[in-house]
Amino acid sequence: MTTTTTPTSPLLKTSQLAKYLKRDVLSIALEDGRRVGTEGHAIVEEYLGARLEQIGCEPYLDDSFFQPYVQDGEYFTNIVGVIPGKNRSLKPLLIGAHYDSVIEAPCADDNAAAVAIALAVGEMAAESGNLERDLIIAIFDAEEPPYFQSDAMGSNRFYEDQMKPEGVHAALIMDLVGHDVCFPAEYLGQVPGIGSMLGKIPGLADKDINVPFLSNLLFITGTESHEGLVDVVGEHHSPKGLKVLPTLNSYVGDMSDHGVFRKNGVPYLFFSCGHWQHYHQVTDTPDRLNYKKMAHITHYASELLAGMDTREMPRGDAEQFNETLPLEASQLKRVLGPAHNIVLKQMGIGAIEERKDMTRFANALLSAGL
Repeated sequence: MTTTTTPTSPLLKTSQLAKYLKRDVLSIALEDGRRVGTEGHAIVEEYLGARLEQIGCEPYLDDSFFQPYVQDGEYFTNIVGVIPGKNRSLKPLLIGAHYDSVIEAPCADDNAAAVAIALAVGEMAAESGNLERDLIIAIFDAEEPPYFQSDAMGSNRFYEDQMKPEGVHAALIMDLVGHDVCFPAEYLGQVPGIGSMLGKIPGLADKDINVPFLSNLLFITGTESHEGLVDVVGEHHSPKGLKVLPTLNSYVGDMSDHGVFRKNGVPYLFFSCGHWQHYHQVTDTPDRLNYKKMAHITHYASELLAGMDTREMPRGDAEQFNETLPLEASQLKRVLGPAHNIVLKQMGIGAIEERKDMTRFANALLSAGL
């Protein structure tokens, strides 16, 4: 299989990085998908193993990037490499995403986009050589139904059976990070002045609308898992090309591979742009992704990992909670800008002063389909 190396230095122009990300997405998002046990799954598995070697990874275990496992008589494979850090005695960082698809379709946003970003972040770390800690690139199998939240789920098997005894210093997991954030027209129609406009355009009221000043939104959960992460995210509150909105994982639940890290008290962050109209549909194709946004997420993930790299973050437990309301409220104001007070008023919220106010806002977003 032919692949090419991606120059992904931190100084690489966003447009150029976007092209390299698209190349990997096109190689992963096969027309017939990559469901476990299919030919497409095997083709992508081979491709990802080759890419880990090209970006400068060493095998995480033994002499292979492929970490097979068997569950209930079915065969699966996690694909795991490591970029060596300066001090290999330190606990490693981890960036991860799943590579299987839910249906026999490209599933570009779910989750080829995140895998492409993880590879690019790994290559940037290898080229810069700036991380003190090793960086594990973990590409998990079997995240999609019918394996989701089961013993067969790749991230569960990695954590329980394949992870080295030293564990992980902190993890960054990604899922659904390739699309623009859109809002249902029905929801936007509730905003004064907008509803009447939408009603004049036939069929528009049933569609999702791309709101320019919110399309580059990125949700983050997990800052509550360690106070050090509150500091890291707070210090990088305004990444280029993105609007970052931290929120509690409890609002959305363990919707991806970060769950096993959270349950075991590992400091973690989870990136997602939320659900969209193409989620788990044959229409989730590479042409619908925003590769420029993905390039910005690549650089942002690298910045956060660099912040995690230098912070001591003693492991807590699954019940550990750090109040993040000030960070959430300040970021919400930054994200909404001049529309902040209008949006809150429309939701019947005077201001974000208590946790119940933010919970009400979060529930409104969830009811809008995000």
